[in-house]
Amino acid sequence: MKKNKQTSLLIITSMYLASCFGPQTYFSEVFNVLYDTYGPSKNSANQLNMNYYVNATIATENSENSFEIYFFEVGMKLVNVTAHEYQGGTTNRILTMIYDYQENGLFVSRTYEEQTLTTEKYFSEFDENSFSLFDRAIGIVESTLTEETRNLINNQATNLIIGGQPQTQDVKVYNLPVARFVDLGSFESTAGFIPTSLDFTVTFTSSTLEGRFEIQATTEEKIYTALISLSRPDDIVPSEHLLSFEVKNTYTGYSE
Repeated sequence: MKKNKQTSLLIITSMYLASCFGPQTYFSEVFNVLYDTYGPSKNSANQLNMNYYVNATIATENSENSFEIYFFEVGMKLVNVTAHEYQGGTTNRILTMIYDYQENGLFVSRTYEEQTLTTEKYFSEFDENSFSLFDRAIGIVESTLTEETRNLINNQATNLIIGGQPQTQDVKVYNLPVARFVDLGSFESTAGFIPTSLDFTVTFTSSTLEGRFEIQATTEEKIYTALISLSRPDDIVPSEHLLSFEVKNTYTGYSE
């Protein structure tokens, strides 16, 4: 009974505060806009065919990876920067992967900030593993955003617990009490462990439809942080990322 009274008091208080600050935009509305704008979609050949930009930095207690991904309907470009051991120290390795649907293949280059290291460039036709990185990412999204979870997000009580942001405010910030709605065990596939603490902040810019996600999952011994931004919907131009025929011919394994 005491818990029910506390819940009722929280809802009443939230409704009162919402009435004080004018029209509010609740997280459920922002979530649905972000999902409609950036949700995964595929063409008839089962290839991703979205159009937007992703910037992500993912760190653990031992490593850090940064990613830039350009999605466009006729292909994708991924740039990954990570540390590489070199002569007792480290240098950054830059991995660039260009998925060219017209060529039915993948152009891969590995370069290094340490200029004495050899640049590798090769072309390979798509196979069953070519899209595995993206398939795993989609799988994590789908396993996390189950129908049950999406129903919770769109529940009025959830809106009141998270709280709203003024409709007139362009940049809206939501701190999500994820542990109250989702089993933290479901984040094991993302973080590599089951967190005992999870902080999740979503920032949404209404004017540009940009979404920013900040995640920190921890145990006493492990930490996982991710900063992910989604932006520029329908603004990625394929010709700025696909290679010219002259450049393609510099990749081992490619022939016109």
